[in-house]
Amino acid sequence: MDRLDDFLEGRLNAADCREVEEHLLSCPGCRELKDLATGEEATMAPPPDLLGAILARTSGAPCGSARGRLCDHVDRILPPVDDDLVRAHLEGCGECGGLARALLRLAMDLPPLAEMEPGPRFVADVLARTSRRQTVAARLAAPLLAACRRLALRPRIAWEGAYAGAIVLLILFGTPNAPFAGVPVKALELVRTAQVAVPVASEEVPRIRTVVRSRWEETQAKVQGRTRVLETELKHRSLKTWGGFKQELGTLWERIASQMTTKDTNKGERP
Repeated sequence: MDRLDDFLEGRLNAADCREVEEHLLSCPGCRELKDLATGEEATMAPPPDLLGAILARTSGAPCGSARGRLCDHVDRILPPVDDDLVRAHLEGCGECGGLARALLRLAMDLPPLAEMEPGPRFVADVLARTSRRQTVAARLAAPLLAACRRLALRPRIAWEGAYAGAIVLLILFGTPNAPFAGVPVKALELVRTAQVAVPVASEEVPRIRTVVRSRWEETQAKVQGRTRVLETELKHRSLKTWGGFKQELGTLWERIASQMTTKDTNKGERP
């Protein structure tokens, strides 16, 4: 491989040429490489992802390289060649394009947030919502919740609950000395009393409605009459007040006019 270019261009001596020719006869790989270099038909087709393999071995994966330059691309500090390559990659890669759009959005949203006052509880609230450390109440309640969960998952929990409920009902209502022994009887009596009272109440509803309507009409009439009386009194008082005010204005104007007349007369009598 090191001598192939010199061999093809005729820069080797006769001994080296014979050595290379003998090697080509025994080595298929070098022979195919020689056919590719001379343009002859090759027996081996290039791999389908030749370009991606070359980029992966030389400059790394395209997504990783583009993501490493995204921040500089958003800040517009990339060299023109690198910026064009990043733009070309973003047009064809949806994942990197979404990341670039998110960075552009952050570039617009973060500067105004830097001017906001976070408050004294900001760090504590962030840690409380993001930290995985349990609070004291959660640590104390965890064993109780685990025990309740184990009890609820037992196969006989339904039978046990029904048995416990029956015992509680028997203690409360079933014995003569139970604290709520008379409650069922009183409840039945209350239901019967309500059933008897319902027809009576239904008969009294029209009468009550008539009385309420008559009282409402009477109250409305009284309110309207009182309103008219107040309106008349206010009108009379306003007219009386305005008449007195006009009279006082006339008296005041007469005094001012008499004083002005007196002054003019005094001025005319002076030598």
